This record gives sequence, C-alpha cells and structure tokens, in this order.
Amino acid sequence: MKPLTGSADAAKLTERILNGEGGMLRSLTVKGPTTMALRLSVQDASRGFDWIDLVFEMNGVTDAKLLDDKQLSFVDTDEGITLRYENGVWGIGVGRYESLEALKSSPLYLTGTSLKYEEAPFGG
Repeated sequence: MKPLTGSADAAKLTERILNGEGGMLRSLTVKGPTTMALRLSVQDASRGFDWIDLVFEMNGVTDAKLLDDKQLSFVDTDEGITLRYENGVWGIGVGRYESLEALKSSPLYLTGTSLKYEEAPFGG
C-alpha cells in the first residue's frame, strides 16, 4: 500500500484516475474498529485509460457513512470521488466536494487519520 501524504498526492492520484468519474464501487470492508477499505474500479490515464481497481484503506476512522456491498452498485459515480486532506484529517467520498464538512453529505464517505491505496487487477 502507498500512503497519501497530503493534498498534492491526492490531487495527482485523482487526476490520474480522472477523479474516478464513472467508476464502479466494488466493496467496502470493515477490517477493524477503526480501519476500513474501499475498492473501486477506475480508468487509469497513465495506462492508456485501461481499467484498474484501486483499494483505499483508511486508518484511524473517526466518522463514516457506510453502505452494504449490495447497495454499492446503485451509487452514482458520474461526479467521481473526492480525496480531501484538511488539518491532519483525511476524507474520501463519492461525489465532488470542496471541504471535509461538505463531504459528509456524500452517500458514502470515510474520514480518518491516514489514507493509503494500492492498485489491484480490474474486477478482482
């Protein structure tokens, strides 16, 4: 897993994956009381727009709005995803938001102390 270290890292990644627009939410896994992983399929600009899966792992989760895996396929991702870093707190959510507070209106979001990701085979 590669840690995201701040807003610049998040901006590079979201640009590379076209903000996750039109992506597919694959799974949401609770790995522990304060650790959760969100897997989604996105197009990767650095690979000729081939589809890949990204697994985001949030540690130190402080707030979340979760959905059952069965509901994930019904979530509209046309606006993509948001990765935000403010005052030492990370946020990830579905949709486009300009602040962590606004992110909390997302149909699915996580906030926590650290965020990392890894690439995985498409649809895995």
